[in-house]
Amino acid sequence: MTKYEMVGFAFAATAALACSDLNAPLYFQGTAFESMGGEMMLPTQGLSLRFREPTRQEQMQLDAERDARGYDADIPWVSRDKVHVEVSYKVTNISGTTAAFTLIVDGADQYTKYDTQMVSAALQQGANDPPVFLPLIPVVPHMLAPGQSFSSIVREDDFSEGELDLDALGRWYNADMADPTFAGVLINRSDVDAIGLGMVPGGTSIIPNTSRHKMNDPGLLVVPAMVEVDLRLKTDVAMRVEWFVRVRDDDDRLWHNDADPILMPDPTLFQPPAMM
Repeated sequence: MTKYEMVGFAFAATAALACSDLNAPLYFQGTAFESMGGEMMLPTQGLSLRFREPTRQEQMQLDAERDARGYDADIPWVSRDKVHVEVSYKVTNISGTTAAFTLIVDGADQYTKYDTQMVSAALQQGANDPPVFLPLIPVVPHMLAPGQSFSSIVREDDFSEGELDLDALGRWYNADMADPTFAGVLINRSDVDAIGLGMVPGGTSIIPNTSRHKMNDPGLLVVPAMVEVDLRLKTDVAMRVEWFVRVRDDDDRLWHNDADPILMPDPTLFQPPAMM
């Protein structure tokens, strides 16, 4: 385990929230879990990040910002420009066989929840067909020898892309097959090809002399940040995951005062076209 991970694992959520410096990163301990290998239902653990509700004045400011931006959707209280999420993880091969693992990161914002396992089941045409996994945030597979561990980070910019994709799937879904939201946004990075984002405020256009899309006004949309982080482990042998979530909260929106009401989001579970 690296020094960085040891420091992170030492911070439980309650200790982190008691930190006096509200601009310092906060750490939330995820529950370690194991895969026995080859499971049809991928082992998973989730972690909800608790935020306070906006005050009446803060909600009025959000409403005014929505009106100023000119589109008919809420400005999220837990927004990507204010809340920045990162996951540190360590995977250990506890079997006697060299094998690869894939870590899958899903989760939810205030409005939408994404579940790779459910999407995979919807896409599977028959019981004998291999499952197809389209993670919200993919992590490159890695090979581990028996007893070997691998530590890494799912960075803030990875979450930033995943949060945009999640919002597109939830609030700005486009069923037009010429510019499909699913699975266009999941497969492509928006800074390379913004296919599937045609319904977001500002829309997209074709880059001249290419078939790729670009966002016309990427600053117009206020993207919701994730309020729940879910990890899944795909592997063919027994492996163990330890992990924690690091959050930078720019504007004191995480809940840390008993007197503040807790935000209670009720996100809608995304259903792919095969289930609609």
